[in-house]
Amino acid sequence: MSIPRDRDAFTAELRSALAAGPAQSPIFSGPVSLLMSLVDAAVDESLGLVLNRVLLTDFVDAVASAWKLKADSDSALPDNEVDGVTNIWLHALQVTAARQVAFEEQITSIRLHLADIYEMKEEWTEAAKVLIGIPIDSGHRIVDDKTKIEVYVRIVRLLLEDDDAVAAEAYLNRAALLVTKPEFETSTVPHNMMLTLQFRAAQARLLDFKRMFLLAAHKYLSLSYVTAMAESERLICLIQAVCCAILAPADKDDRVRESSELYQIYFPVLEKMYLDRILRANEIEGFRQALKPHQLALLSGGTTVLDRAVVEHNILAASKIYTTVTFTELSSLLGVKDAAAAESLVSKMIGEGRVDGHIDQIEGMLYFSQERQSSLMSRSIRGICEQVDGVVETVMKKNPVWVMRVAQI
Repeated sequence: MSIPRDRDAFTAELRSALAAGPAQSPIFSGPVSLLMSLVDAAVDESLGLVLNRVLLTDFVDAVASAWKLKADSDSALPDNEVDGVTNIWLHALQVTAARQVAFEEQITSIRLHLADIYEMKEEWTEAAKVLIGIPIDSGHRIVDDKTKIEVYVRIVRLLLEDDDAVAAEAYLNRAALLVTKPEFETSTVPHNMMLTLQFRAAQARLLDFKRMFLLAAHKYLSLSYVTAMAESERLICLIQAVCCAILAPADKDDRVRESSELYQIYFPVLEKMYLDRILRANEIEGFRQALKPHQLALLSGGTTVLDRAVVEHNILAASKIYTTVTFTELSSLLGVKDAAAAESLVSKMIGEGRVDGHIDQIEGMLYFSQERQSSLMSRSIRGICEQVDGVVETVMKKNPVWVMRVAQI
């Protein structure tokens, strides 16, 4: 086709191309090659850079608008049309690759539209790669912090969909440098608040993927309190908070604090964990089905995160019931294969300070320490006695005659 020498001629050719397909599907099924030719014409160097930018911007806006109109009107888009618009955007990126500095704004728009297509096709990693290619920090144009956060958080979300937590963390850290600025952290502007919430949600998901379940539970729980979020989204956050609190490694202090906030929502598993009661295998099967695939990942020992969390919890619960127990009995209680496995688990928890006790390997016995509970009770009793002493001293100072009369009785 001949190269349009001005904007009006280009616009006429573009409108003609967008209307060149079959009547029932006017775009993206027939005229793909024609639209690609128009991209080539728009960036032809003989037209000059100023006109190149104008024509390419007009092309991107027109094709994006036509595709949006098509997508909104047709819930089941034909594969050939999806592939057609994908090829148009890929061709546009190809012909502008050698002049990226000149077309940074247009390339950014093209990549955003292409990422939308890949996301619609559930090709999460491809969508993330397209967004990563956006020239945000090139130094040739000013990109505001809002746009940067939007892109970074979206990249994190897409990478997590394909379980790539390592790459996701890098972009979450970039977003963290911007979200903590006062204009976002304390902002009441709706858009800024939405960006902050999206960042917090991505942060919670990343902690969840990294198996930092206690921190993830705290993040999810705080999100469930945000009234600006939809009720369904808050419920999802609350459910994830419960799941992460249960999967967190058993600890005599930290997990109790998190569980105490979640206990008001009835979950049989959480109830037993909060009250330090033994969990049986049949009691966690329903909860197991509610977990996501990454939360059921196998650990190095061949067990899942849930299995480990339940066993560690049962050790902690046993410490509230027993003062001494043999490892043979404990292995039966925990459902592990033998006494040696039970000893290995308990010794690890004692070494990390998550349970109080000591081991007699010769006798094959475990001795749980009750010093912590006794010291708490002693401090409480001592506090009451000190308050009573203070009251008595005050009475003696104000009523010495009465005190003497009582003492003589």
